Amino acid sequence: MSKVVSLIGFGLIVYYWSLTQKLKQLAYTAAHSRCKEAGIQLLDQTVVMSKIRLKNVVGRGIRFQRVYLFEFTSTGEQRYQGRVVIHGKHILEIKLEAYLIN
Repeated sequence: MSKVVSLIGFGLIVYYWSLTQKLKQLAYTAAHSRCKEAGIQLLDQTVVMSKIRLKNVVGRGIRFQRVYLFEFTSTGEQRYQGRVVIHGKHILEIKLEAYLIN
């Protein structure tokens, strides 16, 4: 019986890790696309999850909401921060900090 519980636990860990990697890639793709649209440069080629919580969004229900942060530059000198909010498996918003236009 303990082997079955161990296998189920291991399976859940692998599922969670896989889902987390897919959502991180989704956030990265969204950040990269938004930066490209705005004519700015995504720095460090990465996003970092900063928050995860259960959240109720009208019309979408209660899901895990993850917030990913990234940095970008418009001038090559100053770093600015942006964020991607994913609700469940869908992008809810992409926000960019106010930045200088070069």
